Amino acid sequence: MKRRKISFWMQTALAVAQARSPARGAKQLGISIATVYRHVDALERSLGIQIFNRKHTGWSLRDDMRVLMSAGEEIEQVLRRAEDEMRAGAGMSRQTLRIALSDGIAEYYVASRLQAFCEANQTIQPDLIISSEFADLARGEADVAIRPDMDPGDTLVGRRAGQMSHAIYAAQDYIAKNGRPSGLQDLDTHRICGYGPALEHYTAARWLESTVRNDAIVARFGNTGAIASAVRDGLGIGLLPCFIGDCLADLIPVVTIEGALPVDLWLVTAAASRKLPKVRAFIRYFAGAMRDDLSLFRGRPYL
Repeated sequence: MKRRKISFWMQTALAVAQARSPARGAKQLGISIATVYRHVDALERSLGIQIFNRKHTGWSLRDDMRVLMSAGEEIEQVLRRAEDEMRAGAGMSRQTLRIALSDGIAEYYVASRLQAFCEANQTIQPDLIISSEFADLARGEADVAIRPDMDPGDTLVGRRAGQMSHAIYAAQDYIAKNGRPSGLQDLDTHRICGYGPALEHYTAARWLESTVRNDAIVARFGNTGAIASAVRDGLGIGLLPCFIGDCLADLIPVVTIEGALPVDLWLVTAAASRKLPKVRAFIRYFAGAMRDDLSLFRGRPYL
């Protein structure tokens, strides 16, 4: 019984460590903040050590506790694999997991990591719902979503998995023919690949509209992948998330943006779905993957 309790307490501590806040950890787990405090205090008493540096600006793991959290994550992975094997051995059918995400995140991030996810979760069959619009998770339009937004919605639960930066990119051929802008002040003298109405709710789209003149926009596009393709083909220069622009070998960042124009990346689900094993498996897996890929989302222009 004591070991089971420690397992629960460790799960809470892992969420707090990832969120760097007891309040955000509570929200991710769908429990009260009082329960978070109780679990962490009980774990520290049981182990006889202090796990976190508790400050009003946030909670951070003590350096000598990182190995403990790493062990906890490994234990979670072992238990998840055992659960998957038992389900498969019992002949349980694969479950469809509907994942709502943008075309850019689907093509340039999630697709290349699905094989590893499916191998680790053999009873889950991902169904990617790709749209520039945010799916209504409360109405059941998807089970889970990767949402790039500073405010993922008060009715949703999940965790902040990272933050992506933006920069202005251009193809080498475009620069050879048209020159390179020396800063934001030069953007109006270049052809800009802009965001269409379907993307007007994006932080990047709002920033671009407020920064460049309308007559500098050579064309507008309804998804990020199309903007990236147009920039690669030399139609103009474009504002792209760094994890997309940096992975295209024929594009280079020509203008960085003060502050990097950050946008939070959230893994979210409806409150009613938060305890579904398939949803928890997805959020757990991609929270770890995106945490490991922080530098990818930060972008080479800002490293």
